[in-house]
Amino acid sequence: MKLFKDIDADLDAAKKFSLVNKAKIFFSNRGFHALLHYRIAKLLYKGGIPFLPSILTRIIQILYAIDIDYKAAIDGGIVIVHGVGIVIGAGVKVKSNVIVFHGVTLGRRGIGPLIAENDGFPTINENCEICTGAIILGNITIGNDTVIGANCVISEDIPPFSTCKISSNNFFSYNR
Repeated sequence: MKLFKDIDADLDAAKKFSLVNKAKIFFSNRGFHALLHYRIAKLLYKGGIPFLPSILTRIIQILYAIDIDYKAAIDGGIVIVHGVGIVIGAGVKVKSNVIVFHGVTLGRRGIGPLIAENDGFPTINENCEICTGAIILGNITIGNDTVIGANCVISEDIPPFSTCKISSNNFFSYNR
């Protein structure tokens, strides 16, 4: 079943990142707990069970200050580091082997009546690292093997194998 494969991939990725055994991750890692609850909520949502996915999402919001919408599409093998303050919106797509640090926001640019017709959610491709405080907004794609540096605000496509950072003069730049 895909649920168990994704959970196992999350455990494997967290083990590789933190060098801690799977049992300890399963019982004590808040990032893993957030992903686990997200995956269960997603399964319930796909199964047509109303209200319960929202309750599971709310539990993680209250316990860990991590907000992952159960409508997001998150592959297995994700690592959430320090977790607090992460927001992942409903239409976000995150591929496998992505590391997400605390304070990251993945979502739309606008809200309510301010949403543009072409606004949407980002897609994060495989093997990316999204560092502390990064904000990725809109219908954009982050290419494979890309590092989004701390506190970067990204609202345009980033090609694969890039490093995005805020330079010393506070201007955003990326290197390939």
